[in-house]
Amino acid sequence: MAFGMSKPDEPENFRILLVEDEAELRSTLEGVLRDLSFEVDAVADSTTAFARLRQSVYDVVLTDLRLPGGGSGEEIVCQAKQLYPDLIAVVMTGFGDIASAVRLMKLGASDYIQKPFVKDELILRLRKALEERRLRWESRELQARSRGASVGSLIGESLPLLRVKELIRSVAPKRSTVLLIGETGTGKELVARAIHASSARKERPLVKVNCSALPAELMESELFGHEKGAFTGAVGKRIGRFELADGGTVFLDEIGDLALSLQAKLLRVLQEGEFERVGSSKTMHVNVRVIAATNRDLSEALRQETFRSDLYYRLAVYPIQMPSLRERKEDVKLMAEAFLKETNRRLGKSFEAIPRRVLEALERYDWPGNVRELQNVIERAAVTSTGRSLQLPDSWHPDGQIKGFAQNGAADSAAGNTLEGRERVHILQILDKTHWRIEGPKGAAVVLGLRPSTLRSRMRKLGIVRKLSEFRDLMN
Repeated sequence: MAFGMSKPDEPENFRILLVEDEAELRSTLEGVLRDLSFEVDAVADSTTAFARLRQSVYDVVLTDLRLPGGGSGEEIVCQAKQLYPDLIAVVMTGFGDIASAVRLMKLGASDYIQKPFVKDELILRLRKALEERRLRWESRELQARSRGASVGSLIGESLPLLRVKELIRSVAPKRSTVLLIGETGTGKELVARAIHASSARKERPLVKVNCSALPAELMESELFGHEKGAFTGAVGKRIGRFELADGGTVFLDEIGDLALSLQAKLLRVLQEGEFERVGSSKTMHVNVRVIAATNRDLSEALRQETFRSDLYYRLAVYPIQMPSLRERKEDVKLMAEAFLKETNRRLGKSFEAIPRRVLEALERYDWPGNVRELQNVIERAAVTSTGRSLQLPDSWHPDGQIKGFAQNGAADSAAGNTLEGRERVHILQILDKTHWRIEGPKGAAVVLGLRPSTLRSRMRKLGIVRKLSEFRDLMN
């Protein structure tokens, strides 16, 4: 049977790094561990062990205390615990090394076992160590539930959000790739941060990449790095995002916009953990977990062959659908109050509780810009309000209309009956209000709580291309 922290209906084969220089004992232990359903990497020295720890994530390290080549089990345990604090470390030791083994336990090792030992004793020690880790994870989950089911910075207690939080808790300890699906502004980046912070990689970097921010030729360098002279303007060597995130997590935002020419290279990193910098023939090896996010319908992209099906299925090992804010309006009050508290702190304001009539207006609105738009409205209200009571900006109304905006004809009015139509109308309203300026402190992107590149992408997707060309001089 396999040891584990997982629920009975979620079997998981734990991964173990076995470090033992004696070939016969190493082979015997490897066989025993495989029979117990462990995934085993067996190595003979500390140098190889250090390399494996940098390349892969392990649940258990089982190492001899004394090793050839100048390394030691103590160094392996210390590095393993530094990389992955929740890792289980068990030390094998001879009779004369008991004091050293006890010292190692003070440094973070879970247990030691004295040679020679029988198989049943080893099984017992490993089962005990893994059970302790399971209890540690369960304790953290209970603590999270006692804090109002909070996960990361996700605010809310609605059923759709509670489902997302449960999915985060389930996938965070695993090594699976995650695909976050949902509209712009629903909190996909917050979910990625929560997954990373609750994983064994939490002490390593979380590196974010916006896949729509750069053209393909520059995005390749952003992801994988380049060598000096690889192309015009490459005046020095650049380390790519995957290399920077080694041992940690890469968050690929707006993955649906990744150029087709780069998708095969990304697939290779996911499957093999390897790539080459632009302008180099040297293969680099990395150990990263990938979390991707999209607001696009990737099934449509698959049909149009603008997104590789093999990459999609590799990314969507564990999909999480993010609910829109209109699907969880019972969370609006909690989020608005949290945003006001943060705004008070950041801007030096002292607004008290949000008036009931203001909350009712916020709850009536459909929030096409989702959580990001709500945060923007609260901050604008704090800036424009006078006295002790929070007032909504004069330009904002719960029916989504902006004063001074003239509808762009019957077509836009009719389109407003659909979800995308309402979003299009809302963006047009903000563009009209900001005189079609995209960037800058008073630009449409700031008002909508979006990045300029994201707003331009949404405008193109919603068919607001004619205006883009007419007002290009105002956007740049």
